[in-house]
Amino acid sequence: MKTRALSHHDKQAKRSLILDAARALFLLNDRQLPSVISIAQQAGLAKGTVYLYFQTKEEIFLSLLEQEFHGLLQTLREQLGAVADGMADADLSADQRAALAGQLIAGILAYLDAHPAFLRLDAMTYSVLEQNLSEAFLRDFKIGLTLALNNTGSALDKALRLPAGRGTSLLLRSHALIRGLWQSLDYPEHLRKLLEAPEFAAIRPDFRTELQQALDEYWRGALT
Repeated sequence: MKTRALSHHDKQAKRSLILDAARALFLLNDRQLPSVISIAQQAGLAKGTVYLYFQTKEEIFLSLLEQEFHGLLQTLREQLGAVADGMADADLSADQRAALAGQLIAGILAYLDAHPAFLRLDAMTYSVLEQNLSEAFLRDFKIGLTLALNNTGSALDKALRLPAGRGTSLLLRSHALIRGLWQSLDYPEHLRKLLEAPEFAAIRPDFRTELQQALDEYWRGALT
């Protein structure tokens, strides 16, 4: 009996099913990557079916991280597009630039709140996710992310009337700040309990509060 070839839509749906299952399992224990067989079981698929779409579990989770990055950059481009349409080519005052930066920072924070796997996966990029991958897969990931970053940076240049390339630089540095702050405050469970003591209050600030203040300070300085 002949089997019907899957359409592009069906393939994308199956791929999304695998990624959704992987995300759900990862959020149950975000200190390690679940196995391919557990992802297959969560998705209701055979293990071999998963391997038709991804060669390794690292491919699965780097693809998840790719979704998260592209989602964030798309969110920022939508914010910037609305601003650019509304203000045309008018010059921006310092207060207007600061207000727009504040809106973008709020958008970043809201996105991170709504995507709890993002920062954990991002922190694993070099040491875990970018291992056990083919060069072609890793190259495609890097190219896609670079294009999205440059597109968003160009939108930032236009909205804030910045020199060409400046927006991409601001985004790269903001990402470095976000990742570094997350990694410095993401204490393992045994340290969290230890650091609950009052004498350690200075080194266990609230991540979200610290991030908002750090981004505010960086963007305020960068745009002056």
